[in-house]
Amino acid sequence: MAMQAAVTVILSSLIATHPRYRDFQMHLTALVELADAGSLWKPLSDRQREIARLYVEELQSIHSRLQTTPDEPEPKWPPE
Repeated sequence: MAMQAAVTVILSSLIATHPRYRDFQMHLTALVELADAGSLWKPLSDRQREIARLYVEELQSIHSRLQTTPDEPEPKWPPE
């Protein structure tokens, strides 16, 4: 459980500060669909798959929860 908590903190930071957040979100969503349909999640039970999907969805919501100004445009990368 400690490792999962630590990984969540690390991933949350990476997600919240990703320079191309929209691209990251689209890529992550596609990977979840592939994992669910493919061999990565095949050994998991239905409940474990549901938990994995919910965990990814929770991580995906971190960026929007951390934004101080929702109307603020995404930063350009590299900075101009």
